[in-house]
Amino acid sequence: MPPRFRVLAGPSYDSLSVLPVNTDSTDSSTAFSIKTPHFEGRIVGNIKGFVDDVGEVVTSKYFENEDRRKDGVTWSIQIQGRFLEPISANDVMFGNTFDRPLKLPWGTTAALQFAHYIDPVLTEDLTSSQPWALSPAISTMPHITSLRHPRNSSLPSFNPLQPFVTEDIRPLLSGTTTPPSPPGLTTASKRKKYFEKESRRKAVTYGPDVVLQMDFCYGYFQFPELVLAIPGGITFDLKKYWDKQPVRFVCCRRGEEGKGPGQVFFVVQFEVPEYEEGEEPEPAAGAEPEREQTEEDKKLAEDVD
Repeated sequence: MPPRFRVLAGPSYDSLSVLPVNTDSTDSSTAFSIKTPHFEGRIVGNIKGFVDDVGEVVTSKYFENEDRRKDGVTWSIQIQGRFLEPISANDVMFGNTFDRPLKLPWGTTAALQFAHYIDPVLTEDLTSSQPWALSPAISTMPHITSLRHPRNSSLPSFNPLQPFVTEDIRPLLSGTTTPPSPPGLTTASKRKKYFEKESRRKAVTYGPDVVLQMDFCYGYFQFPELVLAIPGGITFDLKKYWDKQPVRFVCCRRGEEGKGPGQVFFVVQFEVPEYEEGEEPEPAAGAEPEREQTEEDKKLAEDVD
């Protein structure tokens, strides 16, 4: 059977519960909820080719959305929420953290160069004893929108199967402490470019009167084979490099001295089960065969190293 893994979510590393995946619910009130003194929100997970508890490959109507299909999206973490205390947009980070050193494969430098290309404000230390890679959420999120909402009211409803396309961050830029809304920030590329400057991120403050809706979605991971594919023909079989530690996506405060993770707001964690020798499952029916590393790939890896 195809490889299985589970997805967890929660307000901290040590307070996680199973996050249902591909539920296809149109009611956001059934989404995974998080409530702490610092953050209130909901999380929805969708993974194309996800293998459920009985070994069946399931997907979601989310991937039928024309915009996401055009972008080749294979997985998505949708977040709706608000920060219950004022905090600078420059200090709210999103990315990955790990508990122990990573087993980095060939071509890692190429993958990092690609990551910095698509996310110029990425900061990382993947060779430390506790590796991390984080960016300001307002700069790194593939999709983000916002709306003014009374702080004492429940979060507004949304349909997880109809992901938003047009962005609206004017509610973040209105008020006496932020600059006037610059024109034309209605697409992800324009928003990311605008907030590459630290001063512009520092001018924005999140607070309980503004609800954010974010969709962290990409197509670089291929499920259920668990393969990372990046432009240039480079692929990584993640099963070969997995060392039993979970893969975490974390929203947190910028760490001390501006580096690494600080206070955690919420966590989404992927865990891949360990296989006994001789029990490695076969690829799912219809899955693409694993691509062998070619001489061209090896040369590319040497060039970027």
